Amino acid sequence: MRILAVVLLMLLTASPAQAATGTYVRLGHFSKDQARVDAVLDGVKLGTLDYADLWDYRRVEPGEHVVEFRMSEPGSPLLRSVTVRAAAGQAYTVVDIASSMKVLDDDISQPPNGQARIRVINAGDADTDLQRGSTMVHRGVQPTSTTGYVLVQPGADALEVLQRGKESTTLDAPLEAGGVYSLLVNARRIELRTDAKGSEVVPSGGQETGFGGMAGGWDWLTALVIMLIVGVAMYSVRGRLFRFG
Repeated sequence: MRILAVVLLMLLTASPAQAATGTYVRLGHFSKDQARVDAVLDGVKLGTLDYADLWDYRRVEPGEHVVEFRMSEPGSPLLRSVTVRAAAGQAYTVVDIASSMKVLDDDISQPPNGQARIRVINAGDADTDLQRGSTMVHRGVQPTSTTGYVLVQPGADALEVLQRGKESTTLDAPLEAGGVYSLLVNARRIELRTDAKGSEVVPSGGQETGFGGMAGGWDWLTALVIMLIVGVAMYSVRGRLFRFG
C-alpha cells in the first residue's frame, strides 16, 4: 500500500508530459483584401478569423498539415492555402499577409543567460523600426515582411514602434526573462504577443486539442496508470475493511 501511495505521489507531482515537446500551429489573418476568412486545417473548419486576428496555438501531430483560408460564406471558394511541415517539438505561425500565406518558424527554445527574444511581423504599409529604451532592436522592417528573433535583456523599458510617415506608438510591455515575443504591426493595431515562456508555448485552454482537460498536462498513458493504481488501492482498502469488519 505504501508503494502504491509513493508511485501515485510521484505521478501527481511529475512535470507535464508535453513540456517543450508538443507540436503547435497558430493562424493569423493580416490581408486587407478580406475583412474575415474561414480557417480550415486538414479539411476541418476551425472558425472565422477577422482581419488582424492571431489565434492562440493549437496542438497538432508532427507531420504535414494543410492550412486553407476561404471566404467567410457558405460554400465559399478557396482563397489560398499552404502546407506546414511540422517537426516534433516545434511551433509555427501561419500568417496571411498581402494575400500570401507564410509559414514562420517560432523559436520557442529557452533564451540563453536569462534573456528574452523578440521579432516583428509587419503587416502594415510602412517601413518600421522597433526601439527599446535607447537600443534599436529592429531597423527598417519592410511592409508585409517578418524578421527573425533577436535577443534582448528583460525589463520594463517601453517599446517604441516607429513607422515611416506616421506617429510613433509606445507600448508599455515588460519583457520577462525566458520570454519569447512577436510584435504584430498592421493597419488596425499594434500589439505584443507572448509566444512562449521558459520554452513552453503560451496557448489558451480553449485552443488546445487532445485529452480534454488533460491536454497540456498528463498524457493518456499516465492517466491510465493513475486510474489503475487508484483502483488497486481502493480494492485493497475494501478487502481490509471486510477482513476486519
